[in-house]
Amino acid sequence: MSDMGNTARPTIESSTLTDCPGLVVLDIDGTLTDTIALHQAALLAAMQSFDFPDLDVNWHDYRHHTDSAIFAEAWERAGWQGPTEADRLLFSERFERSFEQLRPSNPIREIKGAAGFVTLLQTKGWLVAFATGGLRGPSRIKLREAGIPFLDAPLVTASEYLTRDEIVSAAIQAATSQGTALPKVTVSLGDGLWDLQTAETLGLHFLGIGAGTGARLLVERGARMLPDFSDPFGSLEIVSTLARR
Repeated sequence: MSDMGNTARPTIESSTLTDCPGLVVLDIDGTLTDTIALHQAALLAAMQSFDFPDLDVNWHDYRHHTDSAIFAEAWERAGWQGPTEADRLLFSERFERSFEQLRPSNPIREIKGAAGFVTLLQTKGWLVAFATGGLRGPSRIKLREAGIPFLDAPLVTASEYLTRDEIVSAAIQAATSQGTALPKVTVSLGDGLWDLQTAETLGLHFLGIGAGTGARLLVERGARMLPDFSDPFGSLEIVSTLARR
């Protein structure tokens, strides 16, 4: 977690890269994998394993919606010094232990069509990055269990950065440095209001994924929505349309 607090924005210095259709930055929980309940249960168990006085378990009340930032802010609210690197590692260990204990009763599944959509993006020449407010170990498990193809380098998590702005910026940097082509445009996909806010802050196009209350909030903010990726080609066409704006 040595990169935490790094607020540098991504830059692309190479002029030797050629154009590609674009870059898609993907959230994981609720966007690619049906794992929100599993993740929230593991986070609650990990947070409650520490002796925080008057722990606020409404995670939306915290400044930043990532596991590491929630842990750091709870520590701050408790009036404790730190957390230290050892404290953060202990939090990660407890989260991962709870995550593994909860997995049998919370099977990991893809959001309908997600694996096919990611594969289609890659086949059509798009760069793909993954940016999540979850921790790295569980995030890798979610993607693997859901059958979603990914590489470690353009997977950026709350294990490395505190805020979503930092996470998405780093994911863009990682994807462009790994690719052989320069993306013309970046489209961010997510299921939460925080995903839309990050996209707006970074000047990215945005497509919301999901249904229900969360989707209504995004629509009210002007976001285009898809319930899932059951039509991968149709989903790609919508991403392409956003990219052409």
